[in-house]
Amino acid sequence: MDVAPRVALLIDVVASRAADRSALHAAILAAADAANAAVPAVDPLYPTVGDELQGVYRSLGDALSAAFTLRLTLAPGWDVRCGLGGGEVIVVDAARRIQDGSAWWLAREAIDWVAERSTRPGYEAVRTAIRDERPAADPLADPTARLVDAHIARLRPAVVGTLRGLWEGLDNAAAAEREGISPSANSQRIRTNQLRPLVDTMRALGELP
Repeated sequence: MDVAPRVALLIDVVASRAADRSALHAAILAAADAANAAVPAVDPLYPTVGDELQGVYRSLGDALSAAFTLRLTLAPGWDVRCGLGGGEVIVVDAARRIQDGSAWWLAREAIDWVAERSTRPGYEAVRTAIRDERPAADPLADPTARLVDAHIARLRPAVVGTLRGLWEGLDNAAAAEREGISPSANSQRIRTNQLRPLVDTMRALGELP
């Protein structure tokens, strides 16, 4: 039995019951592949039951980076809730990918909190919660992640593609080509929507231990 301090990530698709299930499943698989290619994982993101995914990471920063990548890959078609738990991950059965431990309990607590809190007035944009009991836990990570949520929620759907390009490190010309707009229009989106400070914050969160 392997026990180690890790960060567990649970992701749940918002309003998935109203979606085309086949299209949603294909999009989830593609987004998980993108996140797994971009971010190293102890246990890569994979779909579990219905519209939920899970993965395990060595650091909170890696788990948040994977969540950001998957979220931006799915947007604007689908949105997700993210629950992150820092603690022990106990591998009960590696062959069947059965795990237990405080990291999973905390991740479930976090994602349930997001589902409930986002129904309250003024908190509709909440998509992320962190519950971290590791010695390396940063108390500012949880509220800062929700400031990222709030900024993303204010973006027009088209602008999310420009944000994704910045997050992925594409140069302006490549990002504009993917979005089907001119480089000057892409630059205007970045300036108008203050995307650089947003990505700076996301990258800083991605460096957390």
